[in-house]
Amino acid sequence: MKVAVLGSTGYLGEQILEVLAKRRDFEIVLLSGYSKEKKLIEQAQEFNVPYAFNPRGSKNLWASSSTHLITDYSLLEELILRETEGVFFAASGIEFLDLFWKLLDVSHILWVASKEIIILTGELESYLLKERENLVPLDSEHNALWQMLKGVDREEVSRVYLTASGGAFYEWKSRWDDITPEMALAHPNWKMGAKITVDSANLVNKGLEVIEASCLFGFSFEEIEVVIQRESFIHALVELKDGFSLALLSPPDMRSVIINAISLPKRESNPFQHLDFSQIKSLSFDYPVPERFRGFYLATEAGKKGKGYPALFCGADEALVRAFLSREIAFGEISLLLEKVLEQEIDPPQSLEEVKNIYYRGYQLAKTLIREKESL
Repeated sequence: MKVAVLGSTGYLGEQILEVLAKRRDFEIVLLSGYSKEKKLIEQAQEFNVPYAFNPRGSKNLWASSSTHLITDYSLLEELILRETEGVFFAASGIEFLDLFWKLLDVSHILWVASKEIIILTGELESYLLKERENLVPLDSEHNALWQMLKGVDREEVSRVYLTASGGAFYEWKSRWDDITPEMALAHPNWKMGAKITVDSANLVNKGLEVIEASCLFGFSFEEIEVVIQRESFIHALVELKDGFSLALLSPPDMRSVIINAISLPKRESNPFQHLDFSQIKSLSFDYPVPERFRGFYLATEAGKKGKGYPALFCGADEALVRAFLSREIAFGEISLLLEKVLEQEIDPPQSLEEVKNIYYRGYQLAKTLIREKESL
């Protein structure tokens, strides 16, 4: 299968390439990356990729490469439609939202890890997985649900549970404002990109995953629960109406998820990690503390409000995480400013362009609040 990997220079993108390197049935024809252009060049050379996309790319850097650099979005879309059969959406944010929208109802297989793309598409397309076999979730929790729900009748499901590790500050006793970017980026179980790691530290990420689960599977917010599962061995649970529950366990390693996602309906051998049950001394469960993880509840509130508020929230969170990483705001101020953004009145979007405009409005509102805070 000929595939493109969008976001190949990020942490998840690197893991996708690590898995694909062991598969002879996949041919990578296009890679994309932004800030790490030298890494993108190295990847293109290693996998002998004919095309690479970077809208800010330097043709001089690619002069000695056999890979053709693309900087134009329309040419990217044309190449993907013509030259590929599947696309990995491994880049965070909404940069490839238009492309995803165009590919949604064609024959391409779409492996999607971008929460923002799913959430913004869900503003217009409810229950994305309904009658779509070409869309495969790459988030570990949603991939786990996707696997388990294939084996049960939807009418038999009472509710579903997404699990969360609790992040780096589950037992934090000091002030939230004492938390530095370096501390927030030290996730106890998973290795991920900076944005998602910060979102995991305050559980905003888990709130976004609740919205994502509703968009993908069509569950109401009352049917989706979140539990803290500190060991990160259980990725999701499905509670059935007769009182039984199904759980999916694996090591906290995205390579396992990727192997499953590209292999189904078969299950292929995993050359990476396997669970050693003798090392699992306990499996603990808890619920997010409202006072500590306000961002989580704000995200789910945005999801329940719907009608553009998830897009507004995503845009604001993008700006606020960037501001925190650049030390413009304190860690605790992320949720405080998100709450102010959700006080805005917006009109429900009627088109993809309007959804994007709401996202960028949320981004700018957050930037304005940051500037106002600095002027006080």
